[in-house]
Amino acid sequence: MRPNSPRDTRNQPRHSAERPREKRRILLPGSIIAACSAVAVSVGLATGGGAIGAIPEPTPAAIEGSARVAQPEPIVRGSIIAANGTSAGTVAGGTVVTVTGGDLNEVASVKFGANPGTVVSVTTDTVTLSTPPSTGRGLGTVPVELFDVRGEPVPVDSAGTASLAAAPLSFRYIADPKVAAQTDYVLAHWQDYNTARYGRLGGTDCVNFTSQSLIARGWTMDAQWSFNAGTRQYSPAWASSTAFAAYLAAHPERATALSDDQRAQVRVGDVVQFDWNGSGDRDHTGIVTRVDRAAGGVRIYYASHTMDNDFKSVDESLANAGGTVAYWSIT
Repeated sequence: MRPNSPRDTRNQPRHSAERPREKRRILLPGSIIAACSAVAVSVGLATGGGAIGAIPEPTPAAIEGSARVAQPEPIVRGSIIAANGTSAGTVAGGTVVTVTGGDLNEVASVKFGANPGTVVSVTTDTVTLSTPPSTGRGLGTVPVELFDVRGEPVPVDSAGTASLAAAPLSFRYIADPKVAAQTDYVLAHWQDYNTARYGRLGGTDCVNFTSQSLIARGWTMDAQWSFNAGTRQYSPAWASSTAFAAYLAAHPERATALSDDQRAQVRVGDVVQFDWNGSGDRDHTGIVTRVDRAAGGVRIYYASHTMDNDFKSVDESLANAGGTVAYWSIT
């Protein structure tokens, strides 16, 4: 071969491209098992048979589905029912009612209109509730809504299709018979004094009249607050505004004191007292006969003896005579 002559390549194999060498893999003991499993799976798929030990990995959806636990969905299939078989109770609240349905042990709270009621007890198919007082002791029907432990409204299905809008629960507030009896007495005798039964205290009969109204409401006399029809003797608490205020303060089971700043809590049948000169004594007493609530505030009207009125404005009385006013919420 001559120097610098081309190399003779006629007898050497030709390649279009150099094939890369495969890297040698070192199988650790653990990887041998994995490799065998892979072979077994591929064989099973190729032959249509089941490979021993070949367990396909679960998909993410399958894992999520197995982990999800179905939560019970409470549903109401009845109406609000009180002990007398109606869906009604007094404006004072405290009426015990029941609701039937399914999975009701998930019920956690209830609202009657805008006011929260009390969940007394729950079972799978029954909820027992206690109604709150009506707003302003107003009469009428309010919607009732139950909520589960997650705060979600419980659907009502009394017509076959679960829907809150299809068959809403409701409760009707009616007059408290005790308050109705009290106000009936007041409006019957604010001008026509019942002297045959209770006598009359000239010029200072306002507390005598207020005490009479509370007897009509259902109160009973005691050693401090009483009237003897035979002797026509009145205890101080029965006949004196200041003594009556002291009596109510000593008996929280009968009344709760309210200031004028709390007049939003005043209800029909409550007691109103005036201190005309700011001395601390109570100078005049009446019975609340009307409460108006509006955007501008609360206006209270009362009935009384001595001044002889049935719907006298508290604010008008203060404007005319001055002084201060306080209230007693009667239970």
